[in-house]
Amino acid sequence: MQTTEEALSFLYSLIPKGIKLGLKNISCVLKELGDPQLKIPSIQIAGTNGKGSTSAFCESILRTAGYRVGLYTSPHLIHFNERIQIDRIPIPENEMIPLVHEVKEVVEKFDIPITFFEFSTAMAFLYFAQKKTDINVIEVGMGGRLDATSLCRGGISIITSISLDHSKYLGDSIDQIAFEKASIIKKNGTVFALNESEIVVETIERVARDKSAEIKLLGEHFRVKRTGQEPSSQFLTYSNNHVRFENLKISLLGDFQADNAALAVSACIHHADKAGKKLSEQSIRTGLETTHWDGRMEVVSDRPTIILDSAHNPEAVKKMAISVKGLFSYARAVIIVGLMRDKPGNEILELLSSFGDHFILVRPRQDRSENPERLREYLCHRQISCEVIESVHEAIRKAKQIASPDDIVCITGSIFTVGEAKQYFEENEPDFKNNIPASSGDTYHSR
Repeated sequence: MQTTEEALSFLYSLIPKGIKLGLKNISCVLKELGDPQLKIPSIQIAGTNGKGSTSAFCESILRTAGYRVGLYTSPHLIHFNERIQIDRIPIPENEMIPLVHEVKEVVEKFDIPITFFEFSTAMAFLYFAQKKTDINVIEVGMGGRLDATSLCRGGISIITSISLDHSKYLGDSIDQIAFEKASIIKKNGTVFALNESEIVVETIERVARDKSAEIKLLGEHFRVKRTGQEPSSQFLTYSNNHVRFENLKISLLGDFQADNAALAVSACIHHADKAGKKLSEQSIRTGLETTHWDGRMEVVSDRPTIILDSAHNPEAVKKMAISVKGLFSYARAVIIVGLMRDKPGNEILELLSSFGDHFILVRPRQDRSENPERLREYLCHRQISCEVIESVHEAIRKAKQIASPDDIVCITGSIFTVGEAKQYFEENEPDFKNNIPASSGDTYHSR
């Protein structure tokens, strides 16, 4: 295995093995690698929506405070090495190749069946241990209880917004899904969570009690209030029983990002306190303001305004629709949407039609992609203007042709749809970030 192409080819050959929740195989691999996941403390983040943004907030705050921070997230938008970063620098290709080789040797020597996600997780833990990070921010892949990331060391957990998703694997009720996600809580640890529904909170509290862990809830133990809004940022006041920070600025759009920021601030303060250090107000301010997270209410162009959002389930789409209607003024909304077939497509289209005037239906280059013709049938039945252009890149070209300068183009439905859109802008409009207001804090990094 000498080249990046060979390494990636091997990694992607694992994808057909699918999703297999469980810890036996990944535990065996990590043990043979010297249990790197136990060498660095972690903040682990689970949830249905918002866990990526919350991870980004945590990473940025801690890095600004002087920590060397490992960040593991999934899936990637364009390039595999986005998943594994240190101080927001994706793992270089020349370091990724030997890492793949090292994990592959263990897998083959002991004949351990392993999935793509498990292999990626083992790579991340090994890389962070080799590079001696101070702390790792680890985003759960799916669920939590049986997710490969749950083997990480660290007493701090965050549970973001929870709703129905991945029911085939996690259960078809909110309490079942909440249990799977809350199970990342470590014995004698601390969990920070939203106070969004009684059944979710009861489930998290039950798991926390069973593990003698402390639970900190938004609205009870810490609080956040949105205090202002600009086209490319918003302002918050955060407080807990000991501190109050006013006029905090974040550059991620959407009301829900205030909650995610509050979770991150609380967890980072707690980590610093446990380490006998004080997290300065300036580190929190700068960390929040400079946080970027591509593909989440991300404005990539104006006249027409083009936004990317990876909302892929009804709850996320509902929040995105509310944010678009509240944040932007536009004459007409053109929606480019590509879904996975395991999602409730009709429900998602119903929510999008609350602001969408014309739909362009696409098929992301994924085996799980929904047939856009099926989506078209639903929209036609409801007499909603729509067309099918299967290629995401061609759909963007068409949208730019038909949209007037005062319109908005929203590209959404799946992280895979958004990833292909990002690739379009990277390849065809490399300076596209110069097309939007300089005040935007969402800095784009070519990868």
